[in-house]
Amino acid sequence: MAPKRRPETQKIPELVVRPKSKRNRSPGEPEPEAKHLCVKRPGSSRRFGSSCPREGLARLQVPPPCSCFLRALHRHRLGQSAPPALQQIGAGGSITGMKFNPLNANQFFTSSMEGTTRLQDFKGNTLRVFTSSTTCNLWYCSLDVSAQSRVVVTGDNLGNVILLNMDGKELWNLKIHKRKVTHVALHPSCDWFLATASVDQTVKIWDLRQIKGKSSFLYSLPHRQGVNAASFSPDGARLLTTDQKSEIRVYSASQWDSPPSLIPHPHRHFQHLTPIKASWHPRHNLIVVGRYPDPNFENCTPYELRTIDMFDGSSGKMMYQLYDPESNGIISLSEFSPMGDTLASVMGYHVLIWSQDDAGR
Repeated sequence: MAPKRRPETQKIPELVVRPKSKRNRSPGEPEPEAKHLCVKRPGSSRRFGSSCPREGLARLQVPPPCSCFLRALHRHRLGQSAPPALQQIGAGGSITGMKFNPLNANQFFTSSMEGTTRLQDFKGNTLRVFTSSTTCNLWYCSLDVSAQSRVVVTGDNLGNVILLNMDGKELWNLKIHKRKVTHVALHPSCDWFLATASVDQTVKIWDLRQIKGKSSFLYSLPHRQGVNAASFSPDGARLLTTDQKSEIRVYSASQWDSPPSLIPHPHRHFQHLTPIKASWHPRHNLIVVGRYPDPNFENCTPYELRTIDMFDGSSGKMMYQLYDPESNGIISLSEFSPMGDTLASVMGYHVLIWSQDDAGR
């Protein structure tokens, strides 16, 4: 049964733009480390002022903000503490995936085009190498970690997925996709449940306890384009996928064979752009994704902005758009903090922090 497209919403959310700063920065001056989170609900009669994040998100019943991360940024600006410096890999060593170690908050796992999947600390030390390529034609594109099962899963550019335990012992290594595995995701509750996404235009669902080869998947979800990401919702009830052109899908984990909810959205891919990936809010039914306006997209308007878009995960309705005129690049990745009160967005060499703490600036 062909997937059904949702009807276009009648109301378009009004864009709220953060005003430009009163002075122009000199060419050598770094960008501000934090940005305002300015949002407006569709149909709202006024623009939220300096307190717009607190008022706007309060309507979604977001719990009181946890600002320890923002306080750390503030202390750094005042020179009271220095952030940890990580050793750089160098040219050709782009990081393709990163997960904090769920067993040790001072460590993190990375996959990279350098050809490794490794565990590191914030001093730049490599604690363990899980996978390593001996050829420049193979590299690792994605990873995930389970604290409960104590396993690491990683995918490479040739369609292979490797499962290892925390000690680095390889449990299996199988070619389960025809092309690059762009994303691997373990279910938040049933961590034997694995979703893999690939540029071969499929997302596949696996039972780690029963994988025997490329045909042992539980479900295969075909897409019209290559797929950048597939991630489970925090409650594990749905699966969010992002293709490489103009479609976001939301599947029900209890009815994989049913047509997914479709959200038309421009985020086309090209070689030198970090793949755009939609992600979930950790506590609410919201989806966040960066917009890359496409003149061939059905509803494209002249001079459309490169915003950060937030959708209702059930209806597909646009809820908010965020934009900063001083940072008008393409937002490839956006992730909420665990409490959901802070949004970090990646744009080229810059990380933008959309927060509530800088309302007075």
